Amino acid sequence: MSVEAMATAQELEVPQTAQTPTEDDSEEEYDGDLNDDLHDALSGDFKFTGNFYHRSTDANAPSPGLTVEGLGLIGLPLSERDAKLLISRAAQAPFGKGDQTVIDTDVRDTWEIEPANVSFANPKWKEFIDQTAFKTVWATLGVAPYTTMPRCELYKLLLYQEGSHFLPHQDTEKANGMFATIVVVLPSAFEGGQLHVSHGGRSAVIDVAQNSAWNTSILAWYTDVMHEVKPITSGYRLALSYNLIHTSPNTPQPSLPNEEGVMDDLRQTLERWDRDMYDEMPDPPLYAYMLSHQYSQNDLNRGAAALKGRDAHLVAHLRPVAEELGFSVCLANLKRTESGCADDCGYNYNKRGRYGRGWYDSDEDEDEDEHVTMLEVEDSSMELSNVVRLEENGPKNMGLGTFALDSEALVPRNAFEDLEPDDQEYEGYMGNGAGGLEQWYNRSALVLFRKEDETDIIMSVSGPAAVLRNLEVTDTPTPTAQQVVNSVLAKLSDAATAATIIRHALAWKQNDVWNKAIPYIGPSLEAVSSEITRALDVFDLDSIKPGLAQLVKKRAGLQQRLEVVKAIVAYLGNAADSDWVEELTKEALSTYKAASVADVGTLVRIAQERGVGTLQTVVLPKLAAQAGTYEFHVTLAKALNQHAKQLTDSDPKTIQNKGEFEGVVRQCIRAAIAQWDSVVQATAPHANHYMLARPAPALSPTVKTERINNLVQLSFEVQDTELCVAVFNGAGVQHRMEVMTAIRGQIGSASPEWVKELGKTSLSSYSTPAVSDVPTLSWISQELGAEGIRNLVVQKVPKSGTYAFLIALAKSLHERRSLLSRVPETTDQTKTEFAGAISQCLLSAVPQWEQGIPTPPVHGGYPYHGYRAAPVDTGPALKVQRIIEIVEFCFTIGDLKPCSRLFTLLLEIPANVKVDDRFKLLLSPLMSQLKATLAKLGKSITLEPFRSFFKNAIAIYLARILGPVPVAQPAALPARAIGCGCAECKQLNAWLSTATPSISFRAVQARRTHLEREIAQARIPHLISTETVRNRGSPYTLVVSKRPEVMGGLNWKEAQTKAVAFIRSVADDKGLKELMPDRYEDVLRAVAGSKVFVVGAMTIADPDGIAPTTPAAATAANGTTAPLASSSTVAAGVSAPAAGPSASVAGAKRKQRDPPKNTIAFIDLT
Repeated sequence: MSVEAMATAQELEVPQTAQTPTEDDSEEEYDGDLNDDLHDALSGDFKFTGNFYHRSTDANAPSPGLTVEGLGLIGLPLSERDAKLLISRAAQAPFGKGDQTVIDTDVRDTWEIEPANVSFANPKWKEFIDQTAFKTVWATLGVAPYTTMPRCELYKLLLYQEGSHFLPHQDTEKANGMFATIVVVLPSAFEGGQLHVSHGGRSAVIDVAQNSAWNTSILAWYTDVMHEVKPITSGYRLALSYNLIHTSPNTPQPSLPNEEGVMDDLRQTLERWDRDMYDEMPDPPLYAYMLSHQYSQNDLNRGAAALKGRDAHLVAHLRPVAEELGFSVCLANLKRTESGCADDCGYNYNKRGRYGRGWYDSDEDEDEDEHVTMLEVEDSSMELSNVVRLEENGPKNMGLGTFALDSEALVPRNAFEDLEPDDQEYEGYMGNGAGGLEQWYNRSALVLFRKEDETDIIMSVSGPAAVLRNLEVTDTPTPTAQQVVNSVLAKLSDAATAATIIRHALAWKQNDVWNKAIPYIGPSLEAVSSEITRALDVFDLDSIKPGLAQLVKKRAGLQQRLEVVKAIVAYLGNAADSDWVEELTKEALSTYKAASVADVGTLVRIAQERGVGTLQTVVLPKLAAQAGTYEFHVTLAKALNQHAKQLTDSDPKTIQNKGEFEGVVRQCIRAAIAQWDSVVQATAPHANHYMLARPAPALSPTVKTERINNLVQLSFEVQDTELCVAVFNGAGVQHRMEVMTAIRGQIGSASPEWVKELGKTSLSSYSTPAVSDVPTLSWISQELGAEGIRNLVVQKVPKSGTYAFLIALAKSLHERRSLLSRVPETTDQTKTEFAGAISQCLLSAVPQWEQGIPTPPVHGGYPYHGYRAAPVDTGPALKVQRIIEIVEFCFTIGDLKPCSRLFTLLLEIPANVKVDDRFKLLLSPLMSQLKATLAKLGKSITLEPFRSFFKNAIAIYLARILGPVPVAQPAALPARAIGCGCAECKQLNAWLSTATPSISFRAVQARRTHLEREIAQARIPHLISTETVRNRGSPYTLVVSKRPEVMGGLNWKEAQTKAVAFIRSVADDKGLKELMPDRYEDVLRAVAGSKVFVVGAMTIADPDGIAPTTPAAATAANGTTAPLASSSTVAAGVSAPAAGPSASVAGAKRKQRDPPKNTIAFIDLT
């Protein structure tokens, strides 16, 4: 073997992997960008997927049967005897120096035996060598596939003894086509002899000495690789050296690509980074280079062994340089999240992750959200997770969790450009705006940072506490340790971290750090005592008093605070300064802010032991203005009041003590009144340890009522009317009636004057009616008179949305009037006022009679998603029931005036409601119910205002629903059956007797022709028509229709039947004559079709005979209204329908009158 340009050790050229920067270089300014430089360096030509060397060990390799001429078979593992025999047959190995071959053991000290003297007895050895060389080594060195079988020729048998070595050198080409050397280290025990290889800025150390007596190791490298054999320190190493020869024609000889330029760029970039030559650095100070392949968390935990292709080659090149320059190389998962507006390509998305066209949404669309693309990115973020450092002893997870990655730290900055997202979620189309789209990209990254920045990175990502957990306790603090402790102290919040800081504070003898950490220790008293013990071994008591004071204040609960004080005193014993202990106790009380119900018992004991003055002057003043303390103050007031009740009045001292307790009770009640509707503002811990305030939930009405009742009850228990007034004033206008309700529950039968004054105030400010207030309003009416309630209804109660309230109030007032009527002292004026208030409630409720009755929404257009079109009106039974309830209550109170108003409203049909619908859904069902109600009450239908309502309803029905008889009367449909009696003919006959316009027969042509023939034979084609419809598919459909003039007659007859049924629901012939004697004949003629019933102005009569407010309204002597206007009289805006030639106008023309009271604004809708 020859070596180029190496005569002596001094003459050997050791390759320079880097130049040490000079002082001038370090001061040189550099205006480049680290992100760009890293991208250029890491994106260099690292496409070569092989390695510059190979190393493998095989414990199951076959024994070669090594035979040396003159010695015979050499046993393996190599014995010392055989080694010496081999040396006796070997020559000192030379090396090449220029054009000479020389021997110099300072450069190379090795024994060699020529291949001609070596043979192998085991025939499987050649197979093993070929398999190893042409597959294993070939692949590792990244050699292109061969076209003709290469050769692996034995070059020398080499023997290394203790001290043998070979200085750095490169191999020369010893045969045409040779491009690599393979060394097979045979089983032989030795130590030392490490092989150092380097090329293009990369280097490696190969050590195969471990278990070398039982292993066969294969080493290989390209011929231009610089390599060195370090001295053997003990034993013998026996090796076979082979030349690997390329033989494939027309293909270049394998060689290593020139990567020196790429490696120089990488090294220079890392050196500039290490020397702080870049102006800007991301936070945290690291960079993430996106890898070509994506790796799972399990892959990352395997480290470099899991990398593929270019990623593996890049890391192999990078690690040696990075390690040399003090950089850590890590692998991590990289995730990018983008959110913004979606471009849905015209689709109507209607749910998350799903979309469809129009109304349809089928299962076939489930995966089509992949067609949604991002129209505009509004927000983006990146995060790293599972950061694994590549170390010499294997990969190690750094425990950084998941953390945000600065956009400037991604190499290159546009690494995600033109990539497709791995997953996305579509929020759906939202009104006029585009739907929201969120997309996720999952990749893997190579992470680089300086080792000296690791602490800063952990502090930035996981916080100082993470660094603190691994910080070694030393006698004196290092600058980094002090910085970490100070940073953690600034955001200290938990006991475990506090205990760690305390250990450092004691080791560093820093009492100020101890004082800041001790408040967070605990919560057990044992932990507190233990820390005080350790502290007093290092500090004196005075130096830790500030910390102990803060320790007491940090405890939220008062009981906890006092227990800590007690524990401190118990530990210090006689050493405790009584003045300082007293000051500590007062400080615990004066700084108490928790206002916890759990501390009430402690506060009562303090009042007993130290006097109530401590509560009055020290504790309660600061808590009174604190929001959300209602429960605390009420609970404390009850506890103190209970204690005050137990004090006797026999001892003057006890009397004074009792008075003091009662004073504190009042103080608590006043504070509770001020906080009666407040709640504690909730807070939630944020990921960055900030406490973000959340809006406090509003108190429910039930809780508010409960609190008012508690405050009023407490006020009565302490017999302080001023507190009741304070509750009334503090509750606000909306809750004053609730206060009055609570007061009503506390007083007896007679109300004191101050209660009456509160009642007047509550009525004057009452503006939000509630059914729950009705009992109290009724009670107030008894105390103050019902006139105030009537005025309230007239002036304060809204005209809409108060039906239930008004009805409930009317019934309650009626019950109270009934009770008062049994009391002899009740005056007639009081009864009259109650009657007026009740009547006013009903009159105000009647215009709202339909409110509160549920009506499903009406959906127009096509039905979808399970909705069906609803009728114009629903719930007729509920409406009829409500009308009947009003009528019955009017009879109960003996006042039918509200009925008159109600009936007027019922007959005033709104313009948007058809007259036919009004009768079908409301008035027709009402007639029979109203008639039955009158019968149940023993009243006649001729009683006003029922007479007016019934006859006007009949008049409207006849004039607007029955209408005139058709102009021309067609020939009647045949009464006898037509056809042959077959199934189709039977259907036809049944249809002829109904008012159904048409009937369809889908049948074959023969059956259709049969029907048409039967119709023609019956001689009725002038009454009905036939048509064959062909667009409905086969067989065709025969449609038989009644002609319009026939349908007109049939419809009128059907309407005639319904009109008779409607009139009969009101009265029979005798009753009808009594109900409307002046128009009885008109009704008969209208129903018979001989006359048209014409309706004019209509009124609902007053039941009490009081003259109408309209001047021209005249009343009969019996108190009923004058007859209806004649048939020729028409109310303003209402026109009479034109009668047909065969019909005359029912009724004679009478003198026109002025419109009477309660005139119904009936609008002609014909």
